[in-house]
Amino acid sequence: MNKKLVILILLLAASVLSVSAEPGGEKRLGFGFGVPNTVFIFQGGPYDLKIGYDFTEGDEYMFLGGSYMLINSRPMFENVTGTMAIGLFGRIAFGDNDDDFIGGMNIPLSAEIAFIDNFLEFFVTVAPGIELYPKPAFTKEAINAWAGFTIMID
Repeated sequence: MNKKLVILILLLAASVLSVSAEPGGEKRLGFGFGVPNTVFIFQGGPYDLKIGYDFTEGDEYMFLGGSYMLINSRPMFENVTGTMAIGLFGRIAFGDNDDDFIGGMNIPLSAEIAFIDNFLEFFVTVAPGIELYPKPAFTKEAINAWAGFTIMID
């Protein structure tokens, strides 16, 4: 089996297990646009799962990240809250870069503004990280940023 596919399946399984491990709590679904990818978001309790895809022609890749929120929705201003998490991410390239895979750790930092009794939330996230695979390194590929919306599904 393709090594990248195995790594992607393991990352996805670990992320799904961590999200479902927390009983109860607020659950949110969302969508965001960012640098360098478009991302779908699921949050359950203190866990966060992001699945994204970069549509840049010739440089397409899939992104997967899971994180645990160390600080979850701490009030900063009147309607603005902040979140800090620690997580893992993986990126698998397709197209011209089909042998390219990176994986590592990141620290997502977010600011959120809630609307309509916390049903709708606008967020901005920056997630600096470090590559751990194929070799430990600080690179621009390990830095992600998104802005988008989530809705409560409880």
